[in-house]
Amino acid sequence: MPHTATAPCADPALFRQSVSRFATGIAVVSCLDDCDRPHGMTISSFTSISLEPATVLVSLRPGRTHALIRRRGWYGVSVLGGDQERWSRHFSGRPQDGLDVAWHMKSRMPVLRDALAWFECEVDSVLQVHDHTLFVARVVDCNHANGHPLMFYESRYHRP
Repeated sequence: MPHTATAPCADPALFRQSVSRFATGIAVVSCLDDCDRPHGMTISSFTSISLEPATVLVSLRPGRTHALIRRRGWYGVSVLGGDQERWSRHFSGRPQDGLDVAWHMKSRMPVLRDALAWFECEVDSVLQVHDHTLFVARVVDCNHANGHPLMFYESRYHRP
């Protein structure tokens, strides 16, 4: 049932500070560009939705990655480990000199070779929510390794 908002929204600066108190993992969402080359972007908005069928979502603002996923209907997600902060920075638009990014091509999408966990996903539904798009997807393949996650809390990287 649609809800019509009548209450004022929270102050944006206070909201940002408050939501930063929720620790999140860091992942790289990946896809293929128009020349079939891997493309990735750092995200912290990756969520599992359902176990049966295995379903996840990523939340993206409009941009290159958003357009490629919308057009192709597939994406990969690579969960970063505690020693992969440079990868997070790299895929956040701050290229890291000497970083050796190794992709592993799954059946349809690339994922980062040494990720803590990875998921290959086919978009099932798309939902526009204000300035973000939620890409809900069925997980067609996944796997994981042992290790500790890279986390983000209070706008800074942390390791458990």
